[in-house]
Amino acid sequence: MAENKTAEDVHEYVRKAAQRQGWRVNTQKAMLDDLIDGLMVNYNRLGYYNCPCRDSQQDSKLDRDIICPCVYAREADVDEYGHCYCGLFFRKDFDMSGEIAMIPERRPL
Repeated sequence: MAENKTAEDVHEYVRKAAQRQGWRVNTQKAMLDDLIDGLMVNYNRLGYYNCPCRDSQQDSKLDRDIICPCVYAREADVDEYGHCYCGLFFRKDFDMSGEIAMIPERRPL
């Protein structure tokens, strides 16, 4: 099993992922802290950054599409809705001053 991650480790991972994709990270502290905590718990339990908003199969091959940043964020959600399913990553031009709306689940059941 991989070494446990701290909240600081996860923040750095998220920051770098956003930078690579040309996104920005949620600026609403309480929501961001909850998402970071969820990613940290998932990493420390599973050994990978399973999306904190989706149930894991506890197998990285089965969960490949929901490892953060998930396939759906990279391929459609951020472009179409301005943010990912969780509300962790945002398009740079998205106005985060209001409520962040839920978006439809794209993952097949």
